[in-house]
Amino acid sequence: MKVRTVVVTMSPLLADIVLNFLQSHLAVDVIGVLDDREELALRLAAIRPDLVLLGLLGSESDACARPLLALLPYARFLVLAPNGQHAWLHEMRPHRLALRYFSKRGLLRTLASRYDHAAPEG
Repeated sequence: MKVRTVVVTMSPLLADIVLNFLQSHLAVDVIGVLDDREELALRLAAIRPDLVLLGLLGSESDACARPLLALLPYARFLVLAPNGQHAWLHEMRPHRLALRYFSKRGLLRTLASRYDHAAPEG
């Protein structure tokens, strides 16, 4: 199973770090990179991602994912602080999981438990 992924308002460096790590362990298919949030709900509804990597802007909190999750209950939202030190996974139930002391191992364990463990092709 490929994890259809969209990156939203995340620095290219942080996105590359997270995606390169995920792609080495999950079948991640990046189907979009959105540099702004203009009409974000409509754009995400059209793309229908499985996973959204959402970079926080300014002083906002991870709560910015809640309205998007309500509109896209099938998707998971990994919200990341701009410095990459903190992350929160939002998924429908509703559920919020704080990934304390954000690490590669913690990220992989969390996402791998929610998606098929099949190795990426290629």
